[in-house]
Amino acid sequence: MSLQVPTASGGALPSYPACVEHGVWSPIPVPPVGSQHLKLKDVVADESHAIRERGLMTFHAVGCSGHFKEPVTGSRVATAMAAQIANPHANGGNSAAVGASFLFHLGDVVYKDDDPSDLEGKDQATMYNSQFYAQYVNYSREIFAIAGNHDGKTSVHQKKSGIHHFLQNFCASKRERSPDNQTQNSNRLTMIQPYPYWLFETPVCYFIALDTNDINGGQLDDPMGTTTPQYQWLIQTLKDIKAAANGKVIFLALHYPPYSGAANFTERGDPNLGPTPRRATPAGVLLPLGNILQQAFHESGQYPDVVLSAHAHSYQRITYTYASGWQIPYLVCGSGGHSPIEKISTTCGGQSVILPSVPFDVFVPPGLALPKGDTVKVASYNDNDFGFLRFTVDNNQKIVIGEFFAAYNESNPGANLPALSDSFTLHLDKHTIQ
Repeated sequence: MSLQVPTASGGALPSYPACVEHGVWSPIPVPPVGSQHLKLKDVVADESHAIRERGLMTFHAVGCSGHFKEPVTGSRVATAMAAQIANPHANGGNSAAVGASFLFHLGDVVYKDDDPSDLEGKDQATMYNSQFYAQYVNYSREIFAIAGNHDGKTSVHQKKSGIHHFLQNFCASKRERSPDNQTQNSNRLTMIQPYPYWLFETPVCYFIALDTNDINGGQLDDPMGTTTPQYQWLIQTLKDIKAAANGKVIFLALHYPPYSGAANFTERGDPNLGPTPRRATPAGVLLPLGNILQQAFHESGQYPDVVLSAHAHSYQRITYTYASGWQIPYLVCGSGGHSPIEKISTTCGGQSVILPSVPFDVFVPPGLALPKGDTVKVASYNDNDFGFLRFTVDNNQKIVIGEFFAAYNESNPGANLPALSDSFTLHLDKHTIQ
């Protein structure tokens, strides 16, 4: 099925497949003020000091955790993560891991009710209370976040505006109890992230956090605009990190995946599909996120060590290998609780294809170009279970350990979960994955 969508000028965009996102570009309603750099020590000084003393840090990462009508799935994932704070070896995993220092949420914290007749199902305060504060009531560490496409939606009615409530809960001017937090046993305070795209620094690593907005395939900047503020910020941030030369690991976090092994990514990864108007010139053709990021890495002379994303409701571990042999893991972890888990073998038209054995090449949208000699392959995936990522950054051994834990199987609630489902080690000296 294809749709004809009118543009703001009254014309019509070319038809696009039904699996394409219906979101449109939503400007951030406030400009950045001051530095877009936040340090862990400014939020939890004791934890930052402990990391510095150890030279080692463990943290969780997950996306797409909310669900309006089904709290069980996200709660099971949250409970499994919480168990690893006090007991880092709960559910197995690498012996080097310590109690998680925080959760880095990869976007789509909350979801509205899809039933248009349910007016309460669009109340962001209700959504944040049940899908975030109540869901993570027993997760005793801090939670940082980037906005997903659902979190970034805007409305003239602030009660229904996702971006306004994201700013209220994660980009507050001070730490205090949010009016959205009506969970009796929750002690969680608002987070003081400086902006929806921002730099987060810990004693052992950086997180470059991007806002990919609400447009099919994701973008950094307004497709109808004439400036590229987030792209320029990304380049400058990469240059600043390179100049610091402190050896810290670089995580790049963004909601939309730059690459995917999902059979529908040819359409879902194409920013030229969907209702968002674009400049009607050859220069107005939008590049896929993968191209934009590689261009920024090349222009700045600095590459990330690990790339984190979500959006697709599954787990994928993708390896980008440059012609030189340098490897970067790209993780997709949108299995935090939003039901159902998405089969990566399902095409945009709803058919199922037979995927080859791993490793296999990712699916590419039009315009996603790879330099000669580079490869991007799916190394592992799990499209059966809800689950989460855990990373251990060990500056002493110069390694990053990544693990995916399956936490809950909706089709088989009695499955022996949580359990380790996938793991890898990034060796930072030669930048190869084992």
